Amino acid sequence: MAPVLKVHELRKAFGAVSVLNGVSFQLRQGEVISLIGSSGSGKSTALRCINFLDTPSSGEIAVMGDAISVLPNDRRETKLINAAKIRTFRRRIGMVFQSFNLWPHRTVLENVTEALIYVLKKRKRDADEIALSALSKVGMADFSHRYPGQLSGGQQQRVAIARALAMQPKLMLFDEPTSALDPELVSEVLKVIRTLADEGATILLVTHEMRFAREVSNRMIFLHKGAIEQDAGPEESFRNPATQAVKQFLSSVISTAA
Repeated sequence: MAPVLKVHELRKAFGAVSVLNGVSFQLRQGEVISLIGSSGSGKSTALRCINFLDTPSSGEIAVMGDAISVLPNDRRETKLINAAKIRTFRRRIGMVFQSFNLWPHRTVLENVTEALIYVLKKRKRDADEIALSALSKVGMADFSHRYPGQLSGGQQQRVAIARALAMQPKLMLFDEPTSALDPELVSEVLKVIRTLADEGATILLVTHEMRFAREVSNRMIFLHKGAIEQDAGPEESFRNPATQAVKQFLSSVISTAA
């Protein structure tokens, strides 16, 4: 069976600044991978490139066996091979950002049904049913007629997760989903992600919550200066850091958590 996600020699530069330097890895169905590393290591950029919110400078990304290649030319421009598949990618990928990005003038239910109706062309009755099921999964069905301004940050992020789940993605990307939350609200969002992982969701997670990443992940990929320095199981990563950079990072987060 083809991996859900295959990333090969992914590179991204913003002008003269190189952010990703040949990142390659695979993610199989039901697997949870945490991308870890210090700020500026390229984690969030990698997620945005996988979903083509940012266009890679070069490399290949495949989702469920469908691949898009990016080739640079002499003028530092890029050519996308199979660019038409970007829409297919986005239907297969659910992404949850640091900010909640909810429509403030729409109810919780309307926020979740928006893409179902206008992208997937679902009938309103069917969209409502799918949305309520997704909201139930994250414990927010009872809040379906409230507006985002009436919710806590943790509740808003759970609605954002439900919105992604309602599209029935093959792959979930989480980009620091708790970084905008007050500390007392972090646990409710992590609980939802843990439940998804336990139910067999395929997840690529960027997080600084190292204890959580260690418990929920099958693998941890450490990025340093845009390159992978270690790709291993969580216990192996903590017991045997592959490089000094990995060791220093894990030591710092462990001491901070303590």
